[in-house]
Amino acid sequence: MDPGRLLYIVAWVGLPLGIGLQLFYSPPEDPTLYLAYLAFALLFLWALGQGPRRAPRVLVHALGPYLLFEAWRSGEAYWGVGFWSPALYLLAAFAYPLPWALGVGAFWGGLLVLLPLFAGQGMGFPYGHYAFSQPVLLALTLLLARFREFYGQARFWREQALTCPLTGLPNRRALEMALEREAARVERGEKPFALILLDLDDFKRVNDERGHQEGDGLLRRVAQYLKTHVRQGDLVGRWGGEEFLVLLPATDLLGAERLAERLREGIAALGVTASFGVALYQGDLQGLFLRADQALYQAKALGKNRVARASEPGTPPP
Repeated sequence: MDPGRLLYIVAWVGLPLGIGLQLFYSPPEDPTLYLAYLAFALLFLWALGQGPRRAPRVLVHALGPYLLFEAWRSGEAYWGVGFWSPALYLLAAFAYPLPWALGVGAFWGGLLVLLPLFAGQGMGFPYGHYAFSQPVLLALTLLLARFREFYGQARFWREQALTCPLTGLPNRRALEMALEREAARVERGEKPFALILLDLDDFKRVNDERGHQEGDGLLRRVAQYLKTHVRQGDLVGRWGGEEFLVLLPATDLLGAERLAERLREGIAALGVTASFGVALYQGDLQGLFLRADQALYQAKALGKNRVARASEPGTPPP
């Protein structure tokens, strides 16, 4: 089973099961209280069907009254509710943005702290620990939520900075970083990698005759085709404009040419042709880009819709 799914099951199903454990170890003397337990259990189970977005808001306002109910029923053992109060604060942090999460958590946590006082149980050794732990647990939970929020924002902006918004592919900066990492692997003794640089033929005509909306749609279709038809471990990105780049780890020039030829045929079936330049890394990233670009230019000069191989350094192009 997927670990995430297992954690989800434990988190949500654990609340109704917790009610069952409480009934097993501390059954109520008044039989009518079983109706309250049944109502809380049904409410928790109903919340499971609300989906991950709505469920926390339902549960936080169900768990709060339930914990108050248990604190009231437990009498001098009210402090046992403290074991479950972190779940209340976590639900508040998931259900609301931070200002509201603080208010909701403080509201229910404050009632949990005040209830023993109203019930005449607020003196003695357990109460001080119990009462002091609630704001600490709430603060720690909200700090965790704040960290999660900052992490999500940082991840969003990092992905935005490295992703082409039109195609969803890695952008030029992301590709440059990947190429640098791949070059470092080669320097450590791993097999060289190959590069495919492709450019859609006569793309300006598509924009001029069909409009930019159709041109954008064509770029997205080509991007999706490339992403689904390269090998596992290969990386496809948008190099710029109507140019795409395919990074092929541990691939020789012949293997790169064969893949480029298959991609050329597939793209032609989309209603547009492309020209390809193929080059092999030989210790110089700048030289790799230059040779791939020269091969692409050669493919264009020979009539487009073809694959051209880059020449070896120091030799004239074929």
